[in-house]
Amino acid sequence: MGNDQGDVPLSTARSLPHGDECSRIGLFLFAFLFFAHTLAAQDVVPDRCGAGDRSGADRIRRIKQGTITGGRPILALSVESVDGRFRVHYDTSGPHAVDLRDSDGNDIPDYIDECLAALEHAWKVEIDTLGYLPPPADGIDGGSPALDVYVEDLGPMGFYGIATPERMIRQSPTELWVSFLEIDNDYSPLDTIPSGRKSYTTTGLDALRITCAHEFHHAVQNGSYAFLPQHRMLYEMTSTWMELRCWPEVRDWAFYASALLTRPSSWPLSRSTGNNGYVWGWFGNVLASLPGNVLRSTWERIGQARMPYAALVDACSASGTTIDDAFCVAVESLYRTGSRGTSNAILPGAQDLPEIAVSSTLEVTGNRSVFSGSMAPFEVRSFRFNLTNPAGDRANADVILSLSDGRVLANDTLRDRQQSYAMTLSSNPSTSDVPIASTGWGVGLTPDAHCIAVEGIALLETASPFPQPLDLSSPVLYVPVAGGSVGDSVSVSILDLSMRPAQPTMMATISVVERRVVATMTVDRTITPGTYLLFVDDRRSTPSMRKIYIR
Repeated sequence: MGNDQGDVPLSTARSLPHGDECSRIGLFLFAFLFFAHTLAAQDVVPDRCGAGDRSGADRIRRIKQGTITGGRPILALSVESVDGRFRVHYDTSGPHAVDLRDSDGNDIPDYIDECLAALEHAWKVEIDTLGYLPPPADGIDGGSPALDVYVEDLGPMGFYGIATPERMIRQSPTELWVSFLEIDNDYSPLDTIPSGRKSYTTTGLDALRITCAHEFHHAVQNGSYAFLPQHRMLYEMTSTWMELRCWPEVRDWAFYASALLTRPSSWPLSRSTGNNGYVWGWFGNVLASLPGNVLRSTWERIGQARMPYAALVDACSASGTTIDDAFCVAVESLYRTGSRGTSNAILPGAQDLPEIAVSSTLEVTGNRSVFSGSMAPFEVRSFRFNLTNPAGDRANADVILSLSDGRVLANDTLRDRQQSYAMTLSSNPSTSDVPIASTGWGVGLTPDAHCIAVEGIALLETASPFPQPLDLSSPVLYVPVAGGSVGDSVSVSILDLSMRPAQPTMMATISVVERRVVATMTVDRTITPGTYLLFVDDRRSTPSMRKIYIR
């Protein structure tokens, strides 16, 4: 990632240089939208990595007491990489068997060859390029000092992979543990967990490759920096970003980022759970756009017994910026997705992600209105304001808000506490307010420690549908909706002059087109040219009737 200044179309309270645009590769859009809808309907994301499952306090205590061992799988065959860094264990029969195809005739199944290649690539990127310390050798466990990787059927568990801490090799200043890895034997699209949910959103070799990158980094974290199972967020965030860094063309991270976009207030960066790290994995792109290697510097500080969030705050400061400013870049990036995503230099392929969901739509009239509430530190909320000044001029504004204070983030006793805020919308803004471009309005916020991204548009009033007359060669009609809110739906009917339906009634979504609040509808191309009546019902105000002319 570079440090070139990118275009910044939003007004921001803080801003940082954007990195060069990341690779944008195609997305299986249907699967993505289906999964995004599922995430929107539930306030969870699937636990894709078993590292947390294998790091429970009772299990770790019993390993330290010597009452249990790491519990390595038993598989019949193994092969070691040429460089001796990895040893992959597998079966060719039974429930854990891999596909036996061997296209190069080297007596090793192609799937295992692909696994070794993906592991070697992870080493090249994470160790040789990014400069992380290599994971420790495990003696002769597994047959050699190499990092052991066990290929099994993980589908029923729903895990892409597992990094299992097996043996503590250092206690101070941080605990270090040797780990072994487990990955799935095929990442089949048919795999399901007992509830019937699909096990994997990304399947086949793409899933194998990103899992090798992800789980390998857990072995690096546990063995070379610190084993802190109670602080999973930064562990999973970094490992998820390693997927994106090693395999930018594979977009599994985007499925999890969609949870953040569809329910932004549910995933504050300050939450320390592992699942939170999946949805924020792309934040590594923001950190990579800063001078130096901020993520690696964070892990070096964690290895010196600094708590993870405090280490991240310190690493940002050492790079010449703050976590607050870095997070403001992320807040701005979250707004530029979907139809606004083509200029997004942080989230690759942002136009294929859902637009950030609006937390509240609020009406503002008069010169000044104040809205107050509370939110978690580094939580993101999206507000939409319908603004009307005393002269009757109307405008729309989107405000993306977060309370970002690094001092709070670094304090484990404050990170989960709600913080109060007050947001002021004014048609006569002060010099300290953030201007809402093209509208004459401004927005102010207390406290001062915040990120705010604003986009607005002054609206024009019109009583008539347009274009008029409508040419059926381009049969899209824009229907004004008085007092309508962007995103709402209205019922639109076309009637002939005898009040009979000329085409079925349709539901149309309100948006802003040519600075006008309108519902967009498509007219049936088979309709006979002439004069018609347009009946619009938004279910809130008195239904309206207008004439339209079709040629």
